[in-house]
Amino acid sequence: MINRTPNINLFIVGAAKSGTTSLYNYLSQHPEIFLPRVKEPNFYSNAESDNPADYIIPKKGKTCHKRMINDKNVYFSLYEEARNQKILADASPSYLWDKDAAKNIYSDFPNTKIIILLRSPIHRAYSHYLMDLKYGHQLENNFKQAILKDQFAEPKVWGKAHMYLDIGLYYEQVVRYLDVFDKKHVKIIIYEDFIKSTEQYLREIFDFLKIDNSLVNKIDFQKVHNPYVTHRGNISKGFLKYKSKLKVLKHLFPEFLKDYLNKEILYKEAEKPKLKPEDQLFLNNYYKEDIKNLQSLLGIDLSNWSL
Repeated sequence: MINRTPNINLFIVGAAKSGTTSLYNYLSQHPEIFLPRVKEPNFYSNAESDNPADYIIPKKGKTCHKRMINDKNVYFSLYEEARNQKILADASPSYLWDKDAAKNIYSDFPNTKIIILLRSPIHRAYSHYLMDLKYGHQLENNFKQAILKDQFAEPKVWGKAHMYLDIGLYYEQVVRYLDVFDKKHVKIIIYEDFIKSTEQYLREIFDFLKIDNSLVNKIDFQKVHNPYVTHRGNISKGFLKYKSKLKVLKHLFPEFLKDYLNKEILYKEAEKPKLKPEDQLFLNNYYKEDIKNLQSLLGIDLSNWSL
């Protein structure tokens, strides 16, 4: 049992593929902010995973990207390393998609602050697909066919289906948070603006959190988080055939070895392939009404998301 309940007063809730990893890394550099070594604990959502290693209790002092944590004591223990920081945060993109996450978070932390990152749903879906293709979670090489097949996948559960299209229907997802939390405690950031003016938006975030915004000058912006990479060759592609058998063993690899395999053996940075105009038109028509509703809800111009 843990000795005390941590006061988690910031949740970065998504959307997926919209800059949450970059924001996690930038905020982690501020001395008044604590983010756990598990970037995505997923405690307040009903997320699942096909990878058994995602359910393993995180080891103290070990960094990992994702876990499916269902035990409150295990979740709260992630914050035992915090040392008087003003802000304790959780950055799990599944919280925006999940229908119950907003209420679940509010039940424990009604006064917490919420940051929602939103990206053009068209480019978000394509980025999501390319990521799955890279890691072998998607075997369909035609993007349009992949998203159409995925629409029939069941169950519609985070981690079980890709939900390329569904995750980008932001209107109802955002409404859930605005209905539950005090609107002054919810900050919505448009990804395209964030990447263009990162320093400016970090200052705004620090002001939102009531912490020292002058420390934005100490943030390292040089490292690119989640750059686009492609397979180095047949070795990398062949590895994907055995990837499912290695899932349970992967957590045993030291971080330096995983980094070496990813950067030197399996993948290389490359220019991201372009979205076909016909696929962009299809997605534009699919999201048109939802974008219109979101614009009205937020009172901001999202015309650059559409054709």
